[in-house]
Amino acid sequence: MDAFGMLATASSRVLGSLPPPSTEVQPYQDQLACAAVLFHVAFMGQAIGEDLRQLKALPPGGTGLETALRLNPAEPDSGDSAATALAPELQRFFTVASDPSQEAAVLQARQAPGLLVEGPPGTGKSQTIVNMVADAIGRQRSLLIVCQKHAALEVVHKRLVAEGLGNRVVMLNDINRDREPVIRSVREQLEALFKDDAVQQPWLHQRERLAARIEALEGELDRFHQSLHRIDEHCGLSYRQLIGELIGLEQGPAALDVPVLRQHLAALDIASLTRLEEACAPLIRLWLPARYEHSALAQLQPFPTDAATVQAFNQGFERLLSCEEQRLETLQAHPADFEVDDPAPYRAWLDQHLHSLLGLDDERRQRLARWLPLFRGSNGQAAEGDGLIQALQALAQQLAQCDAAAYQADLAPGLSALPAAQLRTLQQRARAVIQGRSWLARLNPLRLIRQRQLLAFLAEQGAAAQPQRLPELLAAALLESQWRPLRAQLQHLHQQLSLVEIASDCGPGLLPQVRQDLGQLQEMRALAMTLAQAPRAEQLDAVVLTGERRSLDSLLAGYDAAFIRHSVRQDSLNALQRLDQWLQPELLGQLRQRVEHNQGNQSALNRLRDALPTLSAYQAFRARAGQLSPADLELLVVLRDYQDALDAIPAEQLEAVVRRMLNREARLGWKRQIEQRQPELMLEHSETAAKIASLGEADTQMRNLNRQLLSEGIELSRLGTRKQWEDVTRLTGRRSRRLREFMEMGAGLGLMSLRPVWLMNPDVASRVLPLKPGLFDTVIYDEASQMPVEFALPTLYRGRVTVVSGDEKQMPPTAFFSSRVESDEAELFDGDQPDADADEEQREAFEDTWNRREIKDCPDLLQLARSSLPATTLQIHYRSAYRELIGFSNASFYGNRLSIPVRHPQANILAIKPLELIRVDGVYQQQVNPDEAERVVDYLAELWQAPYAERPSVGVVTFNRKQADLIEERLELRAEQDPAFRAAYSQERERSEDGEDMSVFVKNVENVQGDERDIIVFSSTFGRNSQGSFRRNFGSWGRPAASADSMWR
Repeated sequence: MDAFGMLATASSRVLGSLPPPSTEVQPYQDQLACAAVLFHVAFMGQAIGEDLRQLKALPPGGTGLETALRLNPAEPDSGDSAATALAPELQRFFTVASDPSQEAAVLQARQAPGLLVEGPPGTGKSQTIVNMVADAIGRQRSLLIVCQKHAALEVVHKRLVAEGLGNRVVMLNDINRDREPVIRSVREQLEALFKDDAVQQPWLHQRERLAARIEALEGELDRFHQSLHRIDEHCGLSYRQLIGELIGLEQGPAALDVPVLRQHLAALDIASLTRLEEACAPLIRLWLPARYEHSALAQLQPFPTDAATVQAFNQGFERLLSCEEQRLETLQAHPADFEVDDPAPYRAWLDQHLHSLLGLDDERRQRLARWLPLFRGSNGQAAEGDGLIQALQALAQQLAQCDAAAYQADLAPGLSALPAAQLRTLQQRARAVIQGRSWLARLNPLRLIRQRQLLAFLAEQGAAAQPQRLPELLAAALLESQWRPLRAQLQHLHQQLSLVEIASDCGPGLLPQVRQDLGQLQEMRALAMTLAQAPRAEQLDAVVLTGERRSLDSLLAGYDAAFIRHSVRQDSLNALQRLDQWLQPELLGQLRQRVEHNQGNQSALNRLRDALPTLSAYQAFRARAGQLSPADLELLVVLRDYQDALDAIPAEQLEAVVRRMLNREARLGWKRQIEQRQPELMLEHSETAAKIASLGEADTQMRNLNRQLLSEGIELSRLGTRKQWEDVTRLTGRRSRRLREFMEMGAGLGLMSLRPVWLMNPDVASRVLPLKPGLFDTVIYDEASQMPVEFALPTLYRGRVTVVSGDEKQMPPTAFFSSRVESDEAELFDGDQPDADADEEQREAFEDTWNRREIKDCPDLLQLARSSLPATTLQIHYRSAYRELIGFSNASFYGNRLSIPVRHPQANILAIKPLELIRVDGVYQQQVNPDEAERVVDYLAELWQAPYAERPSVGVVTFNRKQADLIEERLELRAEQDPAFRAAYSQERERSEDGEDMSVFVKNVENVQGDERDIIVFSSTFGRNSQGSFRRNFGSWGRPAASADSMWR
C-alpha cells in the first residue's frame, strides 16, 4: 500500500473485507482499498497440470503415452494386422455405411500401438469414429473419446445417439452438472436390465446366419469383380475392357469369321497382335492375287516387273531350256570313262610342265621317283621333304658361321678322333696355358704340366711341339667342337636321303656337300610341286613313281575324250549364268549341280514355266513381304483357305476387313481363355444384379442387427449385483458418490461393460478419471489438430491403443493465451548427426535428444501422431453434393488426391450455382458489418418461403463472434416483425433428420465443427470502413486475401 499510495489515495492500510458494490468514489479520483478474498476455484488446466506432475514419476510402459513419446521402437506385428484385415463378418460391428478404406481403418485400429486417421472434411472421419466405437463395444473393449472442443464432442455424441448407441456411451462436459444425469441414466439402465434377466436375444442367431450369407455373397461378388477388372497378364486387358472392345467390333456389317485363327491369335499378347495387324493388313490387297504360298516363283530373285525386265527374263529362260535339251542329247551320244570339269587347267599345265617331265634323264627320273614320297604329306601333316630342306638350310647356315680359317690339316685327324670329354679337357688346358702369361703364373707347376701335355699332343700329330702353336691348337679344337655335331646331323640326313656316308674327319668339305644336297633336294621338291599342281595329280604321281614314260603317255590320252562332254555342259552353265540375277542362289546351285553331274533339270524348269502367269503380282507382293515375320506368313497361309470370300471383297475394303477380323478373333480367343481360367465370369447379368441387391439388403440388415446387438447385448454376468450397484448409484444423501468415485467403484462392478464408451475433453478427463495406466483399451482423439500435446499426455497414459483423427489443413485454434517457451536444450543440441566414429551410447543419446526435441516442438497432437503411429488416409469425399464445393480445396490443399463420387452436367451447375458470391459492399465498423448481416437474413427469408418439406437445411458461418451475434439479433428482430418468418425460423430451429440435429445455426468460423447442412452461408464480415479504406488486420484467425466484403453461399 505504501508503494501504490504514490499513485492513488489509500482508504485504509489495514487488511479488511472486500468493499461492497455500493461504495462510492469521487469522480476522476482513483482510490485504493486494502482488502483480500479467500475462495476455492478450479481453473482450466489445473487437473491436467496435476496429472503431468504425477506422470513424471510413473512408468508409461504399455500405454499410449509410451507410443507417443516413442519410448518403444518396436513395430506392430504385421501378421496380426493381416489377420485383422481378414476379420470375418461376424467379428465386424459396423453400424454406419462405410467404404473399404474406412472399414480397413476401423479394423487396423484394433491393433497396438494404434492408428492415425487423416482425411479432409467430408471424407467420413466422424463415421469412421462411430464405427470404431461400435467395434469397441462389440469386442467388449472400453473406449475413451477426447476432443478439445465441446462442439466436436457434440458431433460425435449426436452420431452415436443417432445410431442407437446412446445407452452405451457417457459424455461429460462438466463434472458437477453432469454427475446426476449420468448416474441416473446408469441407474435406470441397470434397473431395466435387472428387471428381466432372461431377455431373449433372437438377433444373435439371425446375425450369424446373415454373416454367413454376407460372406458368401461378398465372396462371389468379389471374385466376379476381381475377375472382371483383373488385368490379364497375357493380353493386357481386363475382361470388362475386352467385352467393351468386342461390342465395338461387332458394330457394322457382319465380320469375316475365321474361327481357325482364334487359338493361334489367342496365344499373342496385345503388342504382338498389334504388330501382326500392322504388318499384314496393309499388304492384304497385294497378297491376295499373288498366290504367294508354295509358289515355284519363290525360287526367283525379286526383280521389277516392267515389260523390258520380264521380256529379258523370258528370253534367258527359253535359252536355258534349249541348252538343256541339247546337253542331254550330247551326253547320250558321247559317253566317257571320266569327266573333265574344265579342260583349261589341264591344257595350261601340260603346256607349261609336260616338256620338263619328258626331258628328265634316267638318273634324275630315278631320283624323283625315290624322293617324291618325301614331298607328299598325309593326314594334314607337313611333307617330310620340307623338313629335310629346312634342316639342310639350317645346317648350311651353321656351317657358314664356323671359322674355317682355324682348320689345321695336320691336327684335324687327331682332334676328330678324340672323344668329347678329352676334347673338352684339351681345350681347358690350352686355354689355361695361354691365359697364364704373368711371371707368377709361369712359375706355377700345374701350368708347366699342362703345357708339356699339350706339346706332347702336338708331337703325336706330327706337328711342331712349340708353345707358339698352342693358340692354333686351341682354335682347331674349338672348330672341331662346332663341326662334330653338324657332321653327325649331315650323316643322319644322308641316311634319310639314301646318300653316301660322311667321313669322320670331314671338315672344310661339309659346307659344299650340304649345298649340293640342298640343291638336288630343292630341284626334286620343285618337280613334286609341279606334279601336285597338275589336274588328277594322284594319277600323275603314280605314273612318275613307276619311272616309265609309257605310263605318262597313257594318262594324257584319256583327257581328250572328256572335252566334248564338257563343252555342252558349259553351254548350259553359260545359260544359267545369264539367269543368275533372276534365280535364287539355291535354285541356281541345284540347276548347276545337276548340270555338272550330267543330270536333267526338266522337272524344276517346267514348274517355273507353269507359274509364270502370276509373276507380276507375285513380285509386287514379294517386294513388301520381306518385312513379314514367319508368324505373319503363317497367318496368310491360313487366310489362303478363305480366298474365295476375300476375292468377293472390294480391294479398297480389304485392309479394314482384315484388321477388324484379326482384332475380333484375337479378342474372342482371349475371352475364351479368361473364361476358362475364371468360370465366375460366366454369371449372367441378372444373376449378378440379384446378388448385389441381396448383398445390399443383407448389409443393411446386418447394420440394424449390429445396432441391436450393441445396444441390447449386455452380458449381465459381467455386471455386479443389484445391491452392489445401489451403493454406487445413490444420487443424494451422505452415501452418494462423486463422479470420480462413481467411476472408480463402478469399474469393479462392470461399469466399462455397461457403458464402455466415454466422451470428454482433456480437462474433464483429468478431473474425473483416475490416473491409471491403460484404464481404457482404446483412446480416440478427434480433431487432433486442435489439441496441444500437453493436453493429450494424461489421457494417452490412460489408454493402451491410441487412435488419432484429424486434418492438418484444418484452421488451428487461436493462441491469445498461449506463450512460447524457449527450449532448455537449444544451446546444448544443434541437431547435427553423430560422427562416424561415435559409439553406440552416443548414438542412443542423440536419438533420445532428437526425439525429445521433436516431441516438444510438435504444435499439436496430430503432428506428434504422424511420427509415432501408422497412418491411413480417407480420400473419398462424400459431403459435397457438387464437385465445385471442394474443387478448390482439393487442388490447393490436398493435391487433387480426393475422390469425389458426384458429377453433374455443366448446364445443371450453371443453373444451380453450388458456389455463389453475393456482393454486399457494406461498411465494416466496430468489428461488424450490419449491411452484410441484413443481407444474410434476407437470403434466409428467401430460402424459407418454400414449404418445410422442400427447404434445405442451412447454417451461417461468420469470421468473428460479434458478426454472429449481430446476425442472431437481426434474425430475432425479423422474427418479431414478420410472422411468416417467425414460423419458418421456429421450424428450422427444431429441424432434425433421421434423429440428427439439422437445425439452423449461426456460428463463427472457429466453432463450426462437423456441422453438415445443405447450404452454408459465409458472412466474410470484413470490408471498407466509413472512410473507404480496407484494413487488413483481421484479428487472430489470419489475413484472408479478400479485397471487398462479400457473402459466400
